[in-house]
Amino acid sequence: MIRRVYENQHSIITLDSDLFGDRKRISTGKKSDKRLLKWYEKNFDYEFEKLYQEKFGRQKTDFTYATLREYGEIILNLTSDNRRQYVHEMVVIIFKRICDFKMELNLCFGEMMLTDIRTLHIMQWQKESGYAYQTLVSYRGYLSMVLQAAVNDDLIRKNPVPLVKLPKKTSHRERVFYSEEDIKTLIQRATGQLKNYIQLCCFSGMRGSELIALRWKDDIDFEQGIIRVDTRITHGNEDETKSRTIRYIPMFQQAREALLTQQQKSGLREFVFVNRKGDHMSETQSMLVPFQRMLKKHNLRHGTIHDLRRSFNTLLKQYEYPTDWILDIMGHMDDKVNRKHYTGHLNVNLDKIGNIAL
Repeated sequence: MIRRVYENQHSIITLDSDLFGDRKRISTGKKSDKRLLKWYEKNFDYEFEKLYQEKFGRQKTDFTYATLREYGEIILNLTSDNRRQYVHEMVVIIFKRICDFKMELNLCFGEMMLTDIRTLHIMQWQKESGYAYQTLVSYRGYLSMVLQAAVNDDLIRKNPVPLVKLPKKTSHRERVFYSEEDIKTLIQRATGQLKNYIQLCCFSGMRGSELIALRWKDDIDFEQGIIRVDTRITHGNEDETKSRTIRYIPMFQQAREALLTQQQKSGLREFVFVNRKGDHMSETQSMLVPFQRMLKKHNLRHGTIHDLRRSFNTLLKQYEYPTDWILDIMGHMDDKVNRKHYTGHLNVNLDKIGNIAL
């Protein structure tokens, strides 16, 4: 499907698409500038449909011969308000990957008509796409949503996705938990901003997306010894935290030291952690990549920034901090998530029971 935003010979922004079957080039009447061009690219479907209706007074509603890609893109656009902006952008990318999968005769999945899609096509996609089990579960959900909408619109009789079993689940990656000695080694080996980032993560339990969203003025209170967490940055977009709550994390001494050292590097900037240009980071990958590069260089155990968060949670339990307090710090609603995903091996002092006199 064509979606093109360009500047015509009169420097007017024009939208070019075959969204409703016949290809049309429609002038927006807006003088071109970089900001507006980007805005129209981001809101293309809505703006093109609005201009199309204004100019031609009609839109294509017969999807009898619609392809998976054509129909799916419309459904995703119509349901975009149900998702956060960055989630919707990721879903659009995922659906494109599904549609670009090559079927027999070099035909893309997305170019198949809705009425031609059968369970064998779903089976072929699952078997040959090469996705990991959990990725396949996620991708199937979006494909099923589109095909279920087609069922509801009486375009197809059944949604074939639920009729196909998932492949057998393979072994998942072992969760990594760093011990106290491991954490000391990580901090000793790291340098510069990465060292401060690792140390703060190990002694605050913050998510990577929350760490790169920290602001000196709004979130760091050295006097009260508190770190305020109410924002995260994901795919370049600022948003509320995953739990949609504001957390106040006590500033452990190790975290304070990391922040004071980092303040010498970025204290004149708005954000605590900054990129080479002095701006905030748009992706957690900006710190994950150098972190894993450091692990490989020093032959240390492979892990992720999220594994540091898990390790902090385990330390809190190891030192017998109250469960409710830990949940507040981690931003979890109940201890089930902690026990299942965030707690490593705990060394219990058996002498406490052994000292009971009988």
